[in-house]
Amino acid sequence: MAENKNNVTNLPGQALEIVVDDGSVEVPIRNKQGDTLGVFYFRPTDMGMIDRYNQLAGDFEKITAPLENLDINPDGSVDGDQAAEAAMQEAEQNLYAACDKLFGGNMAEAFFGKMHPFSPVGGRFYCENALEAVGQYISRQFAREVKKVNSREEKYTHGYKTGKHKYGKRH
Repeated sequence: MAENKNNVTNLPGQALEIVVDDGSVEVPIRNKQGDTLGVFYFRPTDMGMIDRYNQLAGDFEKITAPLENLDINPDGSVDGDQAAEAAMQEAEQNLYAACDKLFGGNMAEAFFGKMHPFSPVGGRFYCENALEAVGQYISRQFAREVKKVNSREEKYTHGYKTGKHKYGKRH
């Protein structure tokens, strides 16, 4: 196995592959006791993420609309007929699809693999708590990345902004 400086790897018996740093990070999800609930992958510099998060937040009532007339048990199950169970499954699948679209991958499995998204927690659905935490995380990470970009930009443009460089030269 040889890897060259262009991040193109030639593996014996396999085609070339291109490895690109997309800024992805692995993020563990923990409860308040520190237990790991799951892991998801996140690109804090993905400019479209804020729009996707806002779309998910705006669509949340539509996603949960099938649950309006259901009695939901603490474990996220419903008591009732097949129609009630079908409504629960519809809401669950819509939520999973929206969450996976948000991160382009495994968010639903990471957050809801150990606890049903519509389990009540503190008077809210568990998924509401999870989505609120995700929103706060996105905001913090995005602000951190913007700060890095601004710092880097300031390093290169400081002289021009202060007038110490004219036409790219010191005077």
